[in-house]
Amino acid sequence: MSVLTQILMQGAVDEQSLRDIKPPLEVPQNLLPYFISGVAILGFMIALVGYWIQKRRQTLPIPVTPEDDTPLAHEVAYEQLAAIEASDWLTLGDMETYHTQIAYVLREYISARYRIPALELTTTALLHAMLRAQIGKPYIERIQQLLANCDKVKFATYQPEVSEASVRIADARWIVDETKSLEP
Repeated sequence: MSVLTQILMQGAVDEQSLRDIKPPLEVPQNLLPYFISGVAILGFMIALVGYWIQKRRQTLPIPVTPEDDTPLAHEVAYEQLAAIEASDWLTLGDMETYHTQIAYVLREYISARYRIPALELTTTALLHAMLRAQIGKPYIERIQQLLANCDKVKFATYQPEVSEASVRIADARWIVDETKSLEP
């Protein structure tokens, strides 16, 4: 036999006998506080999810009918393109500002004309949105070419010749000319 079992068999030390293990403590079965706190937490979570869904829900844009004194999208684009042509960015050699303004006018026109958030999208995302809007493929290709050329000047420090840069305004005007007849 092992030493431990021999010690236990000899009897208790100090003349005390070993006591039995205490039984488990009885817990009253009042579940009402747990139920109330569970319902409160669940209600809070439902309210939080409802608030999140409401905030996330996008309202549909209300179609705006142009009034008599409100210029149409192509008229605004023509005015802005004329202002860019009249500016001296091209003669001063500020190609980045010149191309940035052309791309901005074209994106603003697309945004007003087709109800696409063109100012907030990258060039690739804009072209995908235009495809989903079922805009004619020749227009999308021309817009892609124009925006790609403008992006090269804006982001890749490409410096085109003045004659090449003046073609950008003609391309933008062609896009507006070709798509204005499609306006509602």
